[in-house]
Amino acid sequence: MHSFRADQFRMMGVLSPWITANLPAIGKSKVAGKEAADVVAGLPAVQAKAGLTALETKRVTERRTEQRTAFETRLLAMLGPLQIVAADANDMDFLALVTIGRTTFRELRPELQAGVGMQVLARAEANAEALANHAVDAEYLATTRTIAEAFQGGLPDTQLLLDARQNANATYEEVHEAQMMQIYELDKAMSIFEAVNPELYKGYKVARSLLVTGSGKAKAPKGGEAGVAAV
Repeated sequence: MHSFRADQFRMMGVLSPWITANLPAIGKSKVAGKEAADVVAGLPAVQAKAGLTALETKRVTERRTEQRTAFETRLLAMLGPLQIVAADANDMDFLALVTIGRTTFRELRPELQAGVGMQVLARAEANAEALANHAVDAEYLATTRTIAEAFQGGLPDTQLLLDARQNANATYEEVHEAQMMQIYELDKAMSIFEAVNPELYKGYKVARSLLVTGSGKAKAPKGGEAGVAAV
C-alpha cells in the first residue's frame, strides 16, 4: 500500500468512530447525515479488502490491464472508418460520438470508457454493412463484442461500490478510492457547519486530517473537496 493511501486508510479508521459519536449533531443537515452514515457503512468493506494479498491484487490488475488494452485497441481502430460512415450518412450525432480523441478515450475512468465504448460498438454493429467496405467485417465486430463484454464484466459495479464498497471484482485500490469519494461528498455537506456549528466542524476537520507517516511530504491525488484541505 502506497504511503499516502496508507495515511488515508488510517484517517478512515479515526473518522468513522468520530462520525458515529456525532451523528445526532451531524443529522441537523439531512444530507450530511446521510453522507456520514454512508461513510461509516463503507469502512468495514475497505478494511476487509485491505487483507487481500499483494499477489492477488497483482493478478487482478494484470488481467484488467490486458482486458482494457484489448478493448481500447479494437475500439480505437474502428474510429476512422466510423467517422467516414457517419459523415457519409450526414449523421451529426453519430459523428460526434466517434470523433472522441484517442487520448481522451484512454484517459476516461474505466466505467465511463466501457459505457462510451459500448455506444460506439452498438453504432458499428448497426452500420455493419457500410463498415464491411472498411475491412471491419462480422468476425471483427463479433470479436470486439466479446472483448468489450469481458472488459465491462470485469469492472466493479460502480453504484454498488459507492453504496456498500463490496464487490468480488473490486481490488483494494478501487474500494479505497470509492470510500474516499464518499468522504469527499461528506466534506462538501459538512462545510455548512463551519457557520452553524463551528465546534462540530472543527472536530470534523481534526478527525478528517491525515497523520503523514511516510517519508517526505505526502502528495494528494488529483481532485479534492470543499472546505477541507485535500487529503
